[in-house]
Amino acid sequence: MLNSITALLPAKNKVVLWYACLSLALSIALFVVGLYVYLSTDLERKTRLAKTLLTDQMADIFEELKHITDDASGACYNDDITQLRRATFNSPTFKELGLFGDNFRVYCSNFGMVNIPIYSTIVARIESSNDRKTVSLMRSNTLGDSTFFAFYQGENGIGVNGLAPPERFSRLVDSVLLPEYFYELTIGRQVLSSNRDGIDSDVWKRTTVSLDDWAMTLDVFFPSNLYWQRLPTLVPFMVIAWAVLFFVFYAGHLVSVYYRRSLRHCVRRAIKSGTLDVYFQPIVSLSTSKAPEMEALLRWRSAHHGQVSPLVIVNIAEQLGMMDELTWLVIRKVGAFYREYPEVLSGINTAVNVDRFSLLKENFAPTLAGILEEYPELKGKLGLEVTENSALNAQELPLMVSRFEHLKVLGVGLSVDDFGTGYSGLDFLRRFPYDTLKLDQIFIANIDDPFTRQVLTSVTQLAKELGMDLVAEGVERQDQLDAVKALGVDKVQGYYFSQPLPKDQVIAWVERHCRNVSPA
Repeated sequence: MLNSITALLPAKNKVVLWYACLSLALSIALFVVGLYVYLSTDLERKTRLAKTLLTDQMADIFEELKHITDDASGACYNDDITQLRRATFNSPTFKELGLFGDNFRVYCSNFGMVNIPIYSTIVARIESSNDRKTVSLMRSNTLGDSTFFAFYQGENGIGVNGLAPPERFSRLVDSVLLPEYFYELTIGRQVLSSNRDGIDSDVWKRTTVSLDDWAMTLDVFFPSNLYWQRLPTLVPFMVIAWAVLFFVFYAGHLVSVYYRRSLRHCVRRAIKSGTLDVYFQPIVSLSTSKAPEMEALLRWRSAHHGQVSPLVIVNIAEQLGMMDELTWLVIRKVGAFYREYPEVLSGINTAVNVDRFSLLKENFAPTLAGILEEYPELKGKLGLEVTENSALNAQELPLMVSRFEHLKVLGVGLSVDDFGTGYSGLDFLRRFPYDTLKLDQIFIANIDDPFTRQVLTSVTQLAKELGMDLVAEGVERQDQLDAVKALGVDKVQGYYFSQPLPKDQVIAWVERHCRNVSPA
């Protein structure tokens, strides 16, 4: 039914409804389960408290009996009877006291001289007890059918027994357990005090504690009606919890949506999923006898951010530490492109931009070798363009030379991109010349400036002396093309010939221009 309701709602309202239902379900579950846990814990706590009160009570009882035996004599004269009466009057527990001797016969009580034998079972318990004390529940004519008895025999051989009504203990336990819980207090197998008969519902839990020194057991019961009486009182708190949970869940949802739609997260996900696109921009040789080349360039249209600049993608990848993953992604897409169009691309090389710090890593060349094994169509056709974004220090320079030597063994071409806009790296060019030097488009845009033209003349001469091909980037007009031709540039890249194209369009361009490099 809920699915049929949500099907009629807009997407945003569906989210609100689902979070409202989830919040309601959790708030109800929280209080339904929480109340049971609370009452169960409260049952345990109050049972332990009742046991502590009973233990203290029993300790006080036998301390009281000890004082009586210390002051007692083996006779039952008026002074002895008066002393027992005074002790009974002052006792908080006992309503009757009696003295017994070594023969375990009560010979004196607060009512006068008596001659009552103590049951043999009680005598056995007194004699077996380390402290020569015990309790019992027996019939009493003076205090009622069920009477609490405590027996204690002092070191002088004189013993005392005290009689107390069970209500004395029930009031003690009632103060802790009622009105929530029912209980049953027993001595041995006889019930000393109980309100269990008042249970008119199912018992959900029972807790038992024992006072082993006196064979007393306290059973406490958790009735179901206590739970159902308490639950309705929590409804206002359930509503508050519902509102709070809904706010937390929906706010968390909005934060999650914002994060998932944030550019940083989207770039990470695009790299991981391989959903970035690779476009190809032709590099035209000014010698008509040579086939064009291409540069692989990142392109990506985000569902939430529209068209994203490749520079932004690269910067975020650097921040995320994912430059290597981005590089391998692009190279594999180039490999898949060559596998899809093997005949058209058979004589064409493609360059991929690579971060200089990635090249310094020890695993770069082995990983690249693995990709070339995966895409053998790339062998002899792949080039790497290294941007001048940082200078090499004394430790990095020989290491980079070593990395380049490994790449040359793999048949990978090497280009220095945007030459002249960053760190010149002339010492590196001297020790290990690149195959190609690419002039940054900022020089081409200002080629009419005399100083710029002089710089380009010097760079062109340097490239020729080092045996490198020279590529002019950013050529957009005929006058720029004429100027770079006059400088002796070998290849041209720019919108004058073609903008970066998706793979199907660049294949069409190659098929049209593979033998003719005239303007498109």
